[in-house]
Amino acid sequence: MAINNQNNTPDSTHDVTADDFDHVDVPAYTPANSTEYPATETISEYKTTEYPATETISVGREPAYIPPAEPVYETPVPVAETVVEEPAPKRGTIDLGLLLLRLCFGAYLIITALSTFFRWGANEGISGLEAAYAAYPFGSGLAVIVPTLELAAGVFLVLGLITPVAAAVALVVTAFNALHAVVAAGSDWNVLNWDAAVWLPVVLLGIALALQFTGPGLYGVDAGRSWARRPLASSWIWAVVAIALAGVMWWFGTEVNPFA
Repeated sequence: MAINNQNNTPDSTHDVTADDFDHVDVPAYTPANSTEYPATETISEYKTTEYPATETISVGREPAYIPPAEPVYETPVPVAETVVEEPAPKRGTIDLGLLLLRLCFGAYLIITALSTFFRWGANEGISGLEAAYAAYPFGSGLAVIVPTLELAAGVFLVLGLITPVAAAVALVVTAFNALHAVVAAGSDWNVLNWDAAVWLPVVLLGIALALQFTGPGLYGVDAGRSWARRPLASSWIWAVVAIALAGVMWWFGTEVNPFA
Protein backbone atom coordinates (compact mmCIF):
# COMPACT_ATOMS: atom_id res chain seq x y z
CA MET A 1 0.00 0.00 0.00
CA ALA A 2 1.29 3.47 -0.76
CA ILE A 3 2.01 5.55 2.41
CA ASN A 4 2.01 9.23 2.61
CA ASN A 5 5.32 10.23 4.06
CA GLN A 6 4.08 13.28 5.85
CA ASN A 7 0.99 11.88 7.60
CA ASN A 8 1.86 8.20 7.50
CA THR A 9 -1.59 7.62 5.92
CA PRO A 10 -2.44 5.79 2.81
CA ASP A 11 -2.33 7.84 -0.29
CA SER A 12 -5.76 8.01 -1.68
CA THR A 13 -4.92 10.02 -4.64
CA HIS A 14 -4.35 6.99 -6.90
CA ASP A 15 -5.88 3.58 -7.40
CA VAL A 16 -4.65 0.60 -5.44
CA THR A 17 -2.79 -1.95 -7.54
CA ALA A 18 -1.34 -5.33 -6.85
CA ASP A 19 2.12 -3.85 -6.46
CA ASP A 20 1.03 -1.97 -3.36
CA PHE A 21 0.85 -5.22 -1.38
CA ASP A 22 3.44 -7.78 -0.44
CA HIS A 23 3.18 -11.25 1.01
CA VAL A 24 3.27 -9.92 4.53
CA ASP A 25 0.32 -7.67 4.08
CA VAL A 26 -1.92 -10.46 2.60
CA PRO A 27 -1.85 -13.64 4.62
CA ALA A 28 -2.34 -16.85 2.83
CA TYR A 29 -5.75 -18.37 3.46
CA THR A 30 -6.17 -22.00 3.58
CA PRO A 31 -9.73 -23.18 4.38
CA ALA A 32 -10.09 -25.84 7.04
CA ASN A 33 -11.18 -29.30 6.03
CA SER A 34 -10.28 -28.53 2.48
CA THR A 35 -10.21 -31.53 0.18
CA GLU A 36 -8.14 -31.57 -2.90
CA TYR A 37 -9.86 -33.14 -5.86
CA PRO A 38 -7.98 -34.43 -8.84
CA ALA A 39 -8.13 -32.30 -11.84
CA THR A 40 -10.87 -33.15 -14.22
CA GLU A 41 -9.63 -34.57 -17.45
CA THR A 42 -11.03 -32.76 -20.40
CA ILE A 43 -11.97 -34.93 -23.31
CA SER A 44 -11.88 -32.92 -26.44
CA GLU A 45 -12.59 -35.71 -28.91
CA TYR A 46 -15.98 -37.38 -29.13
CA LYS A 47 -16.55 -40.66 -30.90
CA THR A 48 -19.11 -40.19 -33.61
CA THR A 49 -20.93 -42.87 -35.55
CA GLU A 50 -20.77 -42.44 -39.27
CA TYR A 51 -23.74 -43.65 -41.34
CA PRO A 52 -23.48 -44.41 -45.01
CA ALA A 53 -24.86 -41.68 -47.20
CA THR A 54 -28.20 -42.40 -48.88
CA GLU A 55 -27.82 -42.86 -52.58
CA THR A 56 -30.49 -41.15 -54.66
CA ILE A 57 -31.40 -42.92 -57.87
CA SER A 58 -33.20 -40.94 -60.53
CA VAL A 59 -35.48 -43.07 -62.74
CA GLY A 60 -36.50 -41.52 -66.00
CA ARG A 61 -40.19 -42.57 -66.17
CA GLU A 62 -43.56 -41.11 -65.38
CA PRO A 63 -45.29 -42.07 -62.13
CA ALA A 64 -47.80 -44.91 -62.33
CA TYR A 65 -51.38 -43.79 -63.03
CA ILE A 66 -53.74 -44.54 -60.21
CA PRO A 67 -57.37 -44.34 -61.34
CA PRO A 68 -59.73 -42.45 -59.09
CA ALA A 69 -61.87 -44.51 -56.83
CA GLU A 70 -65.42 -45.11 -57.97
CA PRO A 71 -68.01 -43.19 -56.01
CA VAL A 72 -70.04 -45.23 -53.60
CA TYR A 73 -73.76 -44.69 -53.86
CA GLU A 74 -75.99 -45.56 -51.04
CA THR A 75 -78.97 -47.67 -51.97
CA PRO A 76 -82.10 -45.98 -50.71
CA VAL A 77 -84.10 -48.07 -48.35
CA PRO A 78 -87.61 -48.56 -49.74
CA VAL A 79 -90.31 -47.23 -47.57
CA ALA A 80 -93.14 -49.63 -47.03
CA GLU A 81 -96.33 -48.21 -48.45
CA THR A 82 -99.55 -48.71 -46.69
CA VAL A 83 -102.00 -50.34 -49.07
CA VAL A 84 -105.58 -49.58 -48.33
CA GLU A 85 -107.83 -52.30 -49.70
CA GLU A 86 -110.97 -50.93 -51.23
CA PRO A 87 -114.11 -52.84 -50.45
CA ALA A 88 -115.47 -54.97 -53.27
CA PRO A 89 -118.23 -53.18 -55.19
CA LYS A 90 -121.70 -54.43 -54.46
CA ARG A 91 -123.21 -56.28 -57.40
CA GLY A 92 -126.76 -56.63 -56.19
CA THR A 93 -128.76 -59.19 -58.18
CA ILE A 94 -126.64 -59.00 -61.35
CA ASP A 95 -125.00 -62.38 -60.69
CA LEU A 96 -128.37 -64.01 -60.19
CA GLY A 97 -129.65 -62.52 -63.44
CA LEU A 98 -126.59 -63.76 -65.34
CA LEU A 99 -127.07 -67.23 -63.85
CA LEU A 100 -130.68 -67.35 -65.06
CA LEU A 101 -129.65 -66.12 -68.50
CA ARG A 102 -126.91 -68.75 -68.77
CA LEU A 103 -129.19 -71.54 -67.61
CA CYS A 104 -132.02 -70.67 -70.03
CA PHE A 105 -129.79 -70.08 -73.03
CA GLY A 106 -127.51 -73.04 -72.33
CA ALA A 107 -130.45 -75.37 -71.68
CA TYR A 108 -132.04 -74.37 -75.00
CA LEU A 109 -128.83 -75.18 -76.89
CA ILE A 110 -128.41 -78.53 -75.08
CA ILE A 111 -132.01 -79.63 -75.64
CA THR A 112 -131.92 -78.62 -79.31
CA ALA A 113 -128.66 -80.50 -79.92
CA LEU A 114 -129.76 -83.66 -78.08
CA SER A 115 -133.13 -83.61 -79.88
CA THR A 116 -131.25 -83.50 -83.19
CA PHE A 117 -128.93 -86.36 -82.27
CA PHE A 118 -131.60 -88.63 -80.71
CA ARG A 119 -134.75 -87.41 -82.55
CA TRP A 120 -136.56 -86.36 -79.44
CA GLY A 121 -140.10 -85.07 -79.87
CA ALA A 122 -140.98 -83.72 -83.29
CA ASN A 123 -137.36 -83.20 -84.26
CA GLU A 124 -136.43 -84.98 -87.51
CA GLY A 125 -132.83 -85.43 -86.39
CA ILE A 126 -129.72 -85.11 -88.49
CA SER A 127 -131.57 -86.21 -91.61
CA GLY A 128 -133.93 -83.29 -91.16
CA LEU A 129 -130.97 -80.88 -90.98
CA GLU A 130 -129.48 -82.45 -94.08
CA ALA A 131 -132.74 -81.78 -95.90
CA ALA A 132 -132.75 -78.18 -94.63
CA TYR A 133 -129.17 -77.72 -95.82
CA ALA A 134 -129.70 -79.52 -99.11
CA ALA A 135 -129.08 -76.36 -101.11
CA TYR A 136 -125.59 -76.03 -99.63
CA PRO A 137 -122.63 -77.96 -101.06
CA PHE A 138 -121.53 -79.19 -97.60
CA GLY A 139 -125.01 -79.67 -96.13
CA SER A 140 -124.29 -83.13 -94.71
CA GLY A 141 -121.24 -81.90 -92.83
CA LEU A 142 -123.07 -78.84 -91.53
CA ALA A 143 -125.88 -81.11 -90.22
CA VAL A 144 -123.35 -82.65 -87.80
CA ILE A 145 -121.24 -79.59 -87.01
CA VAL A 146 -124.15 -77.33 -86.02
CA PRO A 147 -125.68 -79.54 -83.26
CA THR A 148 -122.20 -80.45 -81.99
CA LEU A 149 -121.33 -76.78 -81.50
CA GLU A 150 -124.71 -76.18 -79.83
CA LEU A 151 -124.17 -79.00 -77.35
CA ALA A 152 -120.62 -77.92 -76.44
CA ALA A 153 -121.56 -74.26 -75.99
CA GLY A 154 -124.68 -75.13 -73.95
CA VAL A 155 -122.85 -77.37 -71.47
CA PHE A 156 -120.05 -74.90 -70.78
CA LEU A 157 -122.45 -71.97 -70.45
CA VAL A 158 -124.61 -73.81 -67.91
CA LEU A 159 -121.52 -74.63 -65.85
CA GLY A 160 -120.06 -71.14 -66.22
CA LEU A 161 -116.76 -72.70 -67.36
CA ILE A 162 -114.34 -70.92 -69.74
CA THR A 163 -117.24 -68.66 -70.56
CA PRO A 164 -115.45 -66.41 -73.10
CA VAL A 165 -114.74 -69.45 -75.30
CA ALA A 166 -118.16 -70.99 -74.71
CA ALA A 167 -119.90 -67.72 -75.58
CA ALA A 168 -117.73 -67.45 -78.72
CA VAL A 169 -118.81 -70.95 -79.84
CA ALA A 170 -122.44 -70.05 -79.17
CA LEU A 171 -121.95 -66.84 -81.16
CA VAL A 172 -120.63 -68.81 -84.16
CA VAL A 173 -123.48 -71.33 -84.27
CA THR A 174 -126.26 -68.80 -83.60
CA ALA A 175 -124.89 -66.46 -86.27
CA PHE A 176 -124.96 -69.34 -88.76
CA ASN A 177 -128.54 -70.27 -87.78
CA ALA A 178 -129.65 -66.63 -88.08
CA LEU A 179 -128.23 -66.28 -91.58
CA HIS A 180 -129.77 -69.62 -92.57
CA ALA A 181 -133.18 -68.52 -91.25
CA VAL A 182 -133.06 -65.28 -93.27
CA VAL A 183 -132.04 -67.12 -96.47
CA ALA A 184 -134.51 -70.01 -95.99
CA ALA A 185 -137.42 -67.61 -95.38
CA GLY A 186 -136.66 -65.90 -98.68
CA SER A 187 -137.18 -62.50 -97.08
CA ASP A 188 -134.96 -59.47 -97.39
CA TRP A 189 -133.22 -57.64 -94.54
CA ASN A 190 -136.32 -55.66 -93.70
CA VAL A 191 -136.92 -56.68 -90.10
CA LEU A 192 -140.62 -55.85 -90.43
CA ASN A 193 -141.04 -58.75 -92.83
CA TRP A 194 -139.47 -61.34 -90.48
CA ASP A 195 -141.65 -63.95 -88.80
CA ALA A 196 -140.99 -65.86 -85.56
CA ALA A 197 -138.89 -68.49 -87.38
CA VAL A 198 -136.40 -65.74 -88.27
CA TRP A 199 -136.59 -63.73 -85.07
CA LEU A 200 -135.81 -66.64 -82.75
CA PRO A 201 -132.29 -67.32 -84.18
CA VAL A 202 -131.61 -63.57 -84.28
CA VAL A 203 -132.57 -63.17 -80.61
CA LEU A 204 -130.39 -66.15 -79.68
CA LEU A 205 -127.53 -64.45 -81.55
CA GLY A 206 -128.06 -61.32 -79.44
CA ILE A 207 -128.03 -63.35 -76.21
CA ALA A 208 -124.76 -65.05 -77.17
CA LEU A 209 -123.18 -61.67 -77.95
CA ALA A 210 -124.44 -60.23 -74.66
CA LEU A 211 -122.98 -63.09 -72.62
CA GLN A 212 -119.68 -62.53 -74.39
CA PHE A 213 -119.48 -59.01 -72.94
CA THR A 214 -121.13 -59.55 -69.54
CA GLY A 215 -119.27 -62.66 -68.45
CA PRO A 216 -120.78 -65.54 -66.46
CA GLY A 217 -121.15 -63.74 -63.12
CA LEU A 218 -120.07 -65.11 -59.76
CA TYR A 219 -122.40 -68.13 -59.78
CA GLY A 220 -120.32 -70.53 -61.84
CA VAL A 221 -117.01 -72.34 -62.13
CA ASP A 222 -115.37 -69.15 -63.44
CA ALA A 223 -116.24 -67.19 -60.27
CA GLY A 224 -112.55 -66.65 -59.43
CA ARG A 225 -111.63 -65.46 -62.92
CA SER A 226 -111.29 -61.81 -63.90
CA TRP A 227 -113.82 -62.15 -66.72
CA ALA A 228 -116.45 -63.21 -64.17
CA ARG A 229 -116.21 -59.82 -62.40
CA ARG A 230 -114.99 -57.36 -65.00
CA PRO A 231 -114.48 -58.79 -68.51
CA LEU A 232 -112.66 -56.48 -70.90
CA ALA A 233 -109.95 -57.59 -73.31
CA SER A 234 -111.02 -61.22 -73.52
CA SER A 235 -114.57 -60.22 -74.48
CA TRP A 236 -113.47 -58.10 -77.42
CA ILE A 237 -110.91 -60.65 -78.62
CA TRP A 238 -113.28 -63.62 -78.58
CA ALA A 239 -116.16 -61.59 -80.06
CA VAL A 240 -114.02 -60.65 -83.07
CA VAL A 241 -112.74 -64.22 -83.42
CA ALA A 242 -116.28 -65.64 -83.26
CA ILE A 243 -117.67 -63.27 -85.88
CA ALA A 244 -114.76 -64.10 -88.20
CA LEU A 245 -115.25 -67.86 -87.72
CA ALA A 246 -118.98 -67.53 -88.34
CA GLY A 247 -118.25 -65.75 -91.62
CA VAL A 248 -115.75 -68.45 -92.65
CA MET A 249 -118.18 -71.24 -91.70
CA TRP A 250 -120.98 -69.67 -93.70
CA TRP A 251 -118.94 -68.79 -96.76
CA PHE A 252 -117.13 -72.11 -97.17
CA GLY A 253 -120.07 -74.24 -95.95
CA THR A 254 -122.87 -72.72 -98.01
CA GLU A 255 -121.15 -70.60 -100.71
CA VAL A 256 -124.16 -68.29 -100.54
CA ASN A 257 -124.06 -64.53 -100.29
CA PRO A 258 -126.84 -63.66 -97.82
CA PHE A 259 -126.78 -59.97 -98.82
CA ALA A 260 -127.36 -60.63 -102.53
